[in-house]
Amino acid sequence: MKLINLPKFSLRKKIIINFSVLLIVIMSLAFFIVMPAMGKIQKINNEIEMQRVYTEKKYVETQKLKQLSNNLNQIKPELNKLDQIFIDANSELEFIITLEKIALANKIDQKININNNQSTKNNGYKKVSLQLLTQGSFINQLNYLLAIESLNSYINVTSVEISSTKANAKNETLLSLLLIADTYWK
Repeated sequence: MKLINLPKFSLRKKIIINFSVLLIVIMSLAFFIVMPAMGKIQKINNEIEMQRVYTEKKYVETQKLKQLSNNLNQIKPELNKLDQIFIDANSELEFIITLEKIALANKIDQKININNNQSTKNNGYKKVSLQLLTQGSFINQLNYLLAIESLNSYINVTSVEISSTKANAKNETLLSLLLIADTYWK
């Protein structure tokens, strides 16, 4: 039995046909296998790049948190000092007694007016106006001011008025001092 008679091709045509078939097979392999694989590889490459950027960002955030933690640990001892600048709202009497002791130690006559009615509240603290009217010698007034300045509480002086008044028994000229300040209560 004889199969289909195929015409005999010359060697040159056989090479061209074989080369063409091989080229079609290679092109179809590239089109159906390599191209989709390259697309998947590109997609995976993009995902890896996104993950690298995300990881880098998280690393930077972690470094910032570590730095913030270190900074916080460095200033933690100073936080107690910051809390001391506020006057405890329940210890108004103690604050007045402290001012009276300072005046007595410096031989100053003093009148204290804490204007609690016009206080302003901010984040966790209250700003209260304080007026101190004092009378004494120049040196005593200076020592009084130095003692008030050395208090742990923060007293922000907004106005100072000094005027000369009468002379005392020792023939010293007395000064009147009106000190207006803001105090901070917690």
